[in-house]
Amino acid sequence: MSKSSESEQARRVNATVSLLKLKTSAPEVLSWLVAHYGISRRQAYRYLQQAQTAGAPLPVPEAKGVFTVKLPVSLIRQVRQQARRERGGISQWVEASLRRSLNLPPGHG
Repeated sequence: MSKSSESEQARRVNATVSLLKLKTSAPEVLSWLVAHYGISRRQAYRYLQQAQTAGAPLPVPEAKGVFTVKLPVSLIRQVRQQARRERGGISQWVEASLRRSLNLPPGHG
C-alpha cells in the first residue's frame, strides 16, 4: 500500500471531521474510513485522532509537480548546504525562496 499525499491526508481528515459533526459515533467513523479508503483500522484511527484534535477542516495543500532545471554545480551545493542548515528539504527551501522572490504568501504544503 502506498503512502497518501499530504493533500489526500488532509481530505481524509476533513471527511472525518464532517462525519464527527454529524454526530456519527467513533466506531461508525472508523468502519466508514476503512471501507471507503481501503485503509487499516490503525490508520483510520490516526485520521480520527487528527480530526478530533483539529475540530475544523484542515487546509488542503496544493498538489505538487516536478520539473527539472539546470544550475551551476556550485549553486546546487550551496542550496543543499543551506537546506541542511535550516533542517529542511531542498524542495522546501527552494519553494520558500521562490515564494519570497515572487512576493507570494508562504505555502502550507
